[in-house]
Amino acid sequence: MMVRSRHVKNPGSLFWTRVRSHWKHQRASLATVADWTVMLYIIVPGLLLGGGLYRELWTRPLPVWVDYIPVQGAASLLLLMFFGRVLLFLEEADVLFLRQHPQWIKGLMVRGMGYSISVSAVKGLLFTGLALPFLVRGYGFGEATLIPLLLAAAACAWCANLAGRMIRSRYKGWARRLAGYFSRWLFFGTFMVGVTFGLKTPLVLWLGAVIFLVLLLLLGRHRLRMKGTFISDTREDASTRIQLTEMIMIQAVGKPPSIRSKTWLFRKSGRIFKGAAEKRLADAGLKAILRKSENLAVYLQITLLGVPAIWMPPHVVKVIVYIAMVILISYWLHTRWAQFAKADFMHILPFNNRHYRSAGVVVVRTLLVLPALLYSLVAGLTLFPGAAGWLAGLACTAVAVIVAPTLTSLPVYKEERTLRENEEEVGDESA
Repeated sequence: MMVRSRHVKNPGSLFWTRVRSHWKHQRASLATVADWTVMLYIIVPGLLLGGGLYRELWTRPLPVWVDYIPVQGAASLLLLMFFGRVLLFLEEADVLFLRQHPQWIKGLMVRGMGYSISVSAVKGLLFTGLALPFLVRGYGFGEATLIPLLLAAAACAWCANLAGRMIRSRYKGWARRLAGYFSRWLFFGTFMVGVTFGLKTPLVLWLGAVIFLVLLLLLGRHRLRMKGTFISDTREDASTRIQLTEMIMIQAVGKPPSIRSKTWLFRKSGRIFKGAAEKRLADAGLKAILRKSENLAVYLQITLLGVPAIWMPPHVVKVIVYIAMVILISYWLHTRWAQFAKADFMHILPFNNRHYRSAGVVVVRTLLVLPALLYSLVAGLTLFPGAAGWLAGLACTAVAVIVAPTLTSLPVYKEERTLRENEEEVGDESA
């Protein structure tokens, strides 16, 4: 239970005590992975180099890829930078004391919402400062358009943050996820409509900013009147406070695997490959790779990120990037197959390196079809016009699927022992 000391005389002093404790915890979390003396030698040259690059953005021509990003895309990035989580600084130990002093609860909540808005504003303004050369020189934004656009983006993001916090405190399970997604997309869509009509008429952006600010006040007032959410609020605050620590731990030891009683992918599927032992092994490996959510997420990310990476560069660089992306994803798929093939339970199966290599090539070729097709079509259609581009894309797809898995396959998956060594080991055990 919280004890009132001579330093904690009102909600304001309690709030600042917890803010200092929160930042002390964040600094301690960063100290576990970063040596500040070493970081000093990295940050200072980085700032000097970054300053020079930032100056070039104002003095030299902007990159060509800026022309391919629509204005709505740049506005959505601004909105994204103002997104964040709301921290109310409530703790479970407060339940006995603060419930008897509701004004303290409201005081902490008001200050917590103001703190969260301030952190979101600082983060968004820092990103805006970095993106300012693109906004001013690339899209021609002046003060009459940029100021109301930033205000509307910030107010819309603050409303979405507060609404998301209220939903997470009130609902659970699928209703919580559905309401959260609906809320975010509703605010995002409303902001995009305002941007589309407001770029030519800044008055629309000013009106949208005012509406979002009024809605923010109404949401804050409703949040203060919500009852029966104290336990949910404390759990949400605890999750927000340890967010940085959780990210650091995941990078250090990996994310713990989620345990499901039933798989959602290939739940009722039969055999994918039919034939010899290698095909049966490839069948099991393909399903195991895709059923792991981390593998599926990275597979889709590499596939999607490769499309603009191949599309944007000039012709000569495009070919190099295309080859590099095909080899990269092929090698990564082989590492996922090797992880499956080298698992402990695989040692009890009567497969040798030839079986593993043949099955691995089959799995990688199957999974390489989608990214190779997308990469080849993007490269072909941007290098050759019309039907020639389609034919070149299909031809490159076939070559990539046939050649790349063989070039990037690993030679050894398990240490094989000779028959003589096995017989000697059996003889020693009998003796």
